[in-house]
Amino acid sequence: MNKLFTNLLLPISALFIFNATAQEVNYKCGLTHELEKLYKEDPSLEKDQQEFLLNAKKRNFQKGEKSTTVYTIPVVFHIIHEYGSENISDAQVMTQMDILNADYRLLNSDKNLIVSAFDTVAADIFLEFKLATKDPYGNCTNGIDHIYSHETNKGDDFSKLNQWHRSQYLNVWVVRSMRQGVAGYAFYPSATTGAGFFRDGINIINSHIGNIGTGSDYNSRSLTHEIGHYLGLPHPWGNTNDPGVQCGDDGIDDTPTTMGFSSCNMNNTAVCTPGIEENIQNYMEYSFCSYMFTRDQRGAMRTSLETPIAGRNNLVAAANHTATGIDVTSPVVCTPQPDFYASDRFVCAGSSVQFFDASWRASVTSRTWTFEGGTPATSTSANPSVTYDTQGYKKVTLTVTNATGTEELVQDQYIYVSENWADYVGPKTLDLEDDKNNWFAIENLEDNFASFQTSEGTGYGKSKSFKLNNYKDVSNALPYTDDFYYYSRMGGRVDALITPSFDLSHTTQVKLKFKYAYATNGTIVTSSGPDEADVTEVVNIYVSKNCGDIWSLRKTISGGELLTAGFAGGSEFTPANDSQWETGFTLSYSPTSTDTKTRFKIEFVASDYSNNFYVDDIQVEGVLGIIPNEINDLELSVYPNPLNSSEQINISYKANNNPVELTLRNTQGQVVYTNTITTTNAQVNETLELETKLSSSCYFLEVKNGEYKTIKKVVVL
Repeated sequence: MNKLFTNLLLPISALFIFNATAQEVNYKCGLTHELEKLYKEDPSLEKDQQEFLLNAKKRNFQKGEKSTTVYTIPVVFHIIHEYGSENISDAQVMTQMDILNADYRLLNSDKNLIVSAFDTVAADIFLEFKLATKDPYGNCTNGIDHIYSHETNKGDDFSKLNQWHRSQYLNVWVVRSMRQGVAGYAFYPSATTGAGFFRDGINIINSHIGNIGTGSDYNSRSLTHEIGHYLGLPHPWGNTNDPGVQCGDDGIDDTPTTMGFSSCNMNNTAVCTPGIEENIQNYMEYSFCSYMFTRDQRGAMRTSLETPIAGRNNLVAAANHTATGIDVTSPVVCTPQPDFYASDRFVCAGSSVQFFDASWRASVTSRTWTFEGGTPATSTSANPSVTYDTQGYKKVTLTVTNATGTEELVQDQYIYVSENWADYVGPKTLDLEDDKNNWFAIENLEDNFASFQTSEGTGYGKSKSFKLNNYKDVSNALPYTDDFYYYSRMGGRVDALITPSFDLSHTTQVKLKFKYAYATNGTIVTSSGPDEADVTEVVNIYVSKNCGDIWSLRKTISGGELLTAGFAGGSEFTPANDSQWETGFTLSYSPTSTDTKTRFKIEFVASDYSNNFYVDDIQVEGVLGIIPNEINDLELSVYPNPLNSSEQINISYKANNNPVELTLRNTQGQVVYTNTITTTNAQVNETLELETKLSSSCYFLEVKNGEYKTIKKVVVL
């Protein structure tokens, strides 16, 4: 019916997210600019796609309807997630597999809705899909891979983590969101040859997978559409066009020239060519009333599977079916892969944390949790609640078992428990020059290369600082390794520095101040025309009153405001002098009586062009008010302080009507001494009779007088 469309510029699809209840949806291809850059780099890719369509037309003419061999493609789903709803269930993936197999065999229950103009060309593609049962190393798999990564929020080519060999598997990456609001995309085989292999496969949003969980019937044909592109099919309206803009041609004979549709509520009779109805019901349309492929579309897709372009022919080879394990006749049951997450990672002593078993690869028949410092210390529940009473980092272990075997996951320093008293009372300047930098907490949830760490000689005045080491020398990285993609996968990564706790309940006019230094490898601060901003780094400042259980965002620093030293030039940034520091950052904060253990968090959100970020001289300013008289009137003194390990701790105070309870704890929150002095209404001089000598460290002496208490820090040298 059509002349061959010979100017194909876009070997990709891009489906825009929409409201499933909407009556009309406007679509356009959202990633055109990325592919224009690709073709600019290699114009031959455009010609390769044109040649593919010509070859497909020739093979269709030669073979006619004779090719009815059922091909089968091994599939792996990579679920990229941050333990949210995007971490979809195996059951949701299974419903998608059922939908694919029905659509590509013309077994879909809604095929009876195909209009008479196309019911005679609606085609069984003779193509099926099976989840792999062997990974690239021959290990057992259920064909569903779960990966924790911030890349779930990007969904671009560099979010294609852990790609399994594209000549053996169809890789599908399931993510939370994508740039420009697109819901999925896939390249033609012709655009992924040679060095372009890393972009092969399909990216798609979790809400467009299957019809349970986060999926829906309305969105469930998106992957059917994207696999069409993966096997070489263009959009029916042509790839230099958007649906509803102008009539276009896809180069497939039995798909008429069409305007393209983003809704089923359009009259599709002879819009472009008099007397020829347009195929609004085609899976490659955006109408979302899609029920069919055509015979010539079948020919094009089968051509891609019968030729070596991008290794597509190996997908359906018998030897590959054995290598990927899809030729098995009985179900394969793997050992579970243990995985878990927690409701909170930073809590106060005495708080409870809910844990969730997120194990994958196979069902778990039994499990054992071990919680260092927790109550209970062990559990067999899927989602146990654990209380932590002592301060410090805590290890968590999960062991999972089924009939096939047992696997264990150990996470050191997984939970951080803060003491129930403040590290500092009232205002304090933290110049980072003493030995108290370990009172800060470091948040590096992905446990990756970059994290905050103390750095000598890089601070203001060449003092100590906290350095977020974003820079990594990857000049010698092997092609296509994780280091090779280090900067391409840095954007959106989050790291944070959390201050010690402050009792600000009696402090007014509070201000948080700190110095920072930063230079970037980006060059565009504000988008202008085709030039997109690449200086997109952000620093967020949060406050928590409950040891980090809940954080409140108070201020954001971004763009040019963040740059103190301009362009880093691709080399590692270290502040050269004090002029490269911002010294005026101030956040005003109004505490209440509940601010008895307040922490501040400095969070850095990276871009793909980020370099090192430095923080120094963190100050909490304010006016310290009256400490409760019941404590103040004690005239409490702890001495000597500091002391050496051979000396004893002495305490003196003026007792009132209440006994005084003394509790000495180490930095892990463990009690090393406790005593109640019953003397009242008299001067008290007491020596703490310790059973063993104290080692060099910092200790906390809690002095409780009735319902009031205070904490004194004791340093042993």
